Amino acid sequence: MKKLFGTIALVAALCTGIAAPVSAADPARPFAGHDRVVDTMLAPSGCPADAAWRYSATGTGWFLHLGVTSVDVTHCTVVDMSTGRGSFGPGTITLTAANGDRVKLVHRGTFRVVMTPDGPTSTFDMTWVVDGGTGRFAGATGSGTTHGSSLLATGITRASYHGEIAY
Repeated sequence: MKKLFGTIALVAALCTGIAAPVSAADPARPFAGHDRVVDTMLAPSGCPADAAWRYSATGTGWFLHLGVTSVDVTHCTVVDMSTGRGSFGPGTITLTAANGDRVKLVHRGTFRVVMTPDGPTSTFDMTWVVDGGTGRFAGATGSGTTHGSSLLATGITRASYHGEIAY
């Protein structure tokens, strides 16, 4: 009987030892949010020769795992003025939580300008990967997609993010 209990204890200890590293790995978690930023078009310094401008934007949003968030975006933009279609990136999006922890996204995407009742609007789709961060997001990984639009007359962009993050 002592041998049986000893064997059970050994098996339990081995299972716990084997399971610990697996449970210690950072799990992928849903990551989603939305933002509202103010657009700025700058000279295309540091961009490829075919870039029309460097896009920069700042604003606020709300994201899972961060809460209320400051948002900073930058990328180079290429556009075909005859079709109103273009591409952007790679660029960075920095999401900063109220406590100062940051998540860095590297993104790229495509857009097209369409006429809406409010005026010309750029609709876009982009993909992104998480490229680390600071605080609890140091070494974070993940990926996702974003869809949004920018009303050109106001320079206001709104976007929704969906994906996952591990940290």
